[in-house]
Amino acid sequence: MFVLESVWRPAAPTAQVWSVLADPRFTWPDWWPGLTAGASHGVVGPDGLAAPGTWARLQVRSPLGYALRFRLDLTETTAPSDGVPGRARMDVTGDLEGRADVTVSDGAGATTSTATSSAEVRLLWQVTPGPAWFRAAATLAPAPLAWAHSHVMRAGERGLTAHLSPAPPA
Repeated sequence: MFVLESVWRPAAPTAQVWSVLADPRFTWPDWWPGLTAGASHGVVGPDGLAAPGTWARLQVRSPLGYALRFRLDLTETTAPSDGVPGRARMDVTGDLEGRADVTVSDGAGATTSTATSSAEVRLLWQVTPGPAWFRAAATLAPAPLAWAHSHVMRAGERGLTAHLSPAPPA
């Protein structure tokens, strides 16, 4: 099993980051390079954001040349409020099997001022490879696979940061 954790620090308020990550239309591929979505189904909660039952079929292209296909099924979600982190739990099936957890909280530099508030996003993957070739590669060469995961996650952080950045004045 791979246990892979990434921490993102986009310079944006926690509520804004949560609203992008919890968009029931599943817009992650719009800003995450290398990530594409097939079918998806959004379940809208009372807050207008994704609720349990939301799912998406995804493909991610690795910098090592392979592509992984998997499905994320949202099983639990709690929006951040009053300093309590937001959390989403997802089942992962396909080329990866297991669970993914996303936590969005106020980052170290957060204050009450929106101009200086900053979120921290923790992404924890606890997954096992599905296909035989991937299990063999994970056994023989786990370091390159961990590097590829890190590369993909950094691209996601850069994409989210750019997506959340205000447009420059014209």
